[in-house]
Amino acid sequence: MWRTSNSSNGSPSTQACDLLLQALGGPEEATRFTFIDACAGAGGPTPLLESTMNARLAASGCQPVNFILTDLWPDIKAWKKITKKSEHITYIDEPIDATKPRTLAKPGTKECRIFNLCFHHFDNGAAEKVLATAVQSTDAFMIFEMTHRTLPSILNTTIVILSVFITTIYDFYWSPVHLLFTYLIPIVPIFYAIDGYVSCARGRTAGETWELLYRQPDIVLDEWELKSGEQTALLPFGKLYWYFGVKKAAMT
Repeated sequence: MWRTSNSSNGSPSTQACDLLLQALGGPEEATRFTFIDACAGAGGPTPLLESTMNARLAASGCQPVNFILTDLWPDIKAWKKITKKSEHITYIDEPIDATKPRTLAKPGTKECRIFNLCFHHFDNGAAEKVLATAVQSTDAFMIFEMTHRTLPSILNTTIVILSVFITTIYDFYWSPVHLLFTYLIPIVPIFYAIDGYVSCARGRTAGETWELLYRQPDIVLDEWELKSGEQTALLPFGKLYWYFGVKKAAMT
């Protein structure tokens, strides 16, 4: 999904990279950051973001930046494969809890914490802590989502669910197990449906997201710029929803 490009805006990973550069004030500012994937899972789009970001920076005559994979449940096996392919991606092998304040950027750099299609997994209590920790411990954060409580998102999710019936034939025609649990006993599409529609239901509007910060009396946001938006990521209905916070001092 992150690689797919069927719109003039480019693939979702390309758009995410461009949004990061824009939010941070351009290549010269972005090169001062270390990028932390706060809920990396098996790696997600980080390899794509890293290659695109550093290509953009090189084209602007800037130094490359580093990405660090972290998670509460580190997938070391998957991360080792990723880091072997790029000298600019590393990982922290101990569990990192995104709800607890901790600076993770490399010395001498600023920190931008990224949440790739994962923020909706947190309930409101945990989401409050995640955002508070980002404000307390970083210089910038970016949330990307592709599911939401909107008709385009629900329609896009439906297309993804139904596409399983087509992609299985092409990708797993040789596997009786895949064919069985896709067509005869449709566990795979049912799983996709439950995961997709629940993710849509758990999506937050910009107002709901920022309210999680505003209602915390000990969080001071005077030095922060908060913005959000959406744009077409995958035709016909797929949207990339984004929410970013940047400490104003980090942009000077």
